Amino acid sequence: MRRSARICLDAFAWLAWLQDEPGAAAVQRWLDEADGGRAECVTSIINLGEAYYRLIRVERREAAESLWRMAAGGTLPVSVKDATRRRVRRAAELKANHTIAYAEAFAVGTALEFRSTLLTGDPEIKPLEGKQDLEVQWLPRRS
Repeated sequence: MRRSARICLDAFAWLAWLQDEPGAAAVQRWLDEADGGRAECVTSIINLGEAYYRLIRVERREAAESLWRMAAGGTLPVSVKDATRRRVRRAAELKANHTIAYAEAFAVGTALEFRSTLLTGDPEIKPLEGKQDLEVQWLPRRS
């Protein structure tokens, strides 16, 4: 990984990491790089919320609460970006112009705003790769 690299984690990345799915090791490497000061990790509060609710839906409330405490509380080396009016509008514009979920529009918007590579395995992102300089690092999907 290059020095001063920036990565944006979406809900797919968070869930892969927390559920030890394919891609968990790649997420952990980025968190380790950020912890060592060699990278910067960002995430949208919307994507954090998506991971939270999806964990609860599969009866993993403890993991959901742990993620929320660690990320929002600053224990993890990740900067959680709030849904400001400007960010909500940008996500709405992305959603209006592309076939992606609203939460994924926040992930894309956050990656673009902070000039970060988006870490995801969500196939909805594929058509946006390279548009508006969006760089994507792909995580493997579950079989």
